[in-house]
Amino acid sequence: MSSNALQSQGIDFQMGDGGGTEVFAIIPEISSISGPGGSAAIIDVTDLASTAKEKRVGLQDEGSITLEINYIPTNVKHALLRTAKADGEARNFKIIFTDSGTTTWSFSAFVSGFSVSAAVDDVIKASVTLEVTGSITEA
Repeated sequence: MSSNALQSQGIDFQMGDGGGTEVFAIIPEISSISGPGGSAAIIDVTDLASTAKEKRVGLQDEGSITLEINYIPTNVKHALLRTAKADGEARNFKIIFTDSGTTTWSFSAFVSGFSVSAAVDDVIKASVTLEVTGSITEA
């Protein structure tokens, strides 16, 4: 049986420019993407007539996404990620998968973390954390 697994190579992670007719551009030099994770709150609705715990699912929290990038300080998109962390404003993002139908996840997120690292016999890297706000829309 052949696999239908999708290749990671070629996935696009884009950031919007915030304009009226928003234009999205690829964030370059991403070496890995992790997330979104997230979960929903569990609400206890047990009452005195219950014979066992009763629960409902609360609001979904889409969680966070971590990008590992080969950091280039002069790159416009990398600089915009740092600006987004500093100003605390949500930005729009898209993940475009490598399937033939080009599945796209669109969402708004805050850049909540931006950490640079350097090591012997390596390139300068940055770990960027995006905290998703609202729902992720799949198209």
